[in-house]
Amino acid sequence: MAQNINILCPISPDRINENVARVAAFYTIALSVIGLATGSYLLFLALGIDFALRSFTPGDSSPIRRISKLTAQLLSLGQKPTDAAPKKFAAGVGLAFSFAIAILFALQLPTTALILGAVLLFCAALEGFVGFCVGCVVYSALVVPFLKKSTTHRP
Repeated sequence: MAQNINILCPISPDRINENVARVAAFYTIALSVIGLATGSYLLFLALGIDFALRSFTPGDSSPIRRISKLTAQLLSLGQKPTDAAPKKFAAGVGLAFSFAIAILFALQLPTTALILGAVLLFCAALEGFVGFCVGCVVYSALVVPFLKKSTTHRP
């Protein structure tokens, strides 16, 4: 059973559809499995670029997000609004992992690439199957306390 964690976003009123994010996790799983099975650094570069688009741009600039949105509509998953900033942070972490995996494959270090790929797959599986966003929890633990300090501290 999925644990419902309420993650507050103190820096942005932006919301995204949690169901679309979960569908995107399944596409991430599929692409990662193909990339790890083939050792394709190009696939991980493409995945990293998509993570960058999800992390640093608004709207539907990410192909995976667009496809996920369409898939969620076709499956009638409905709207489940959630804070956007933790999800964008999580996409930034996915970006770092994807680029690191791509570099490791390009440097012919497949064992280390597979280990990082397993971590990426595990996190995507938690998001997709259970609705648990590891990056969002890290955001709440590491980023939010600093934001609260900077917003409550007044000279």
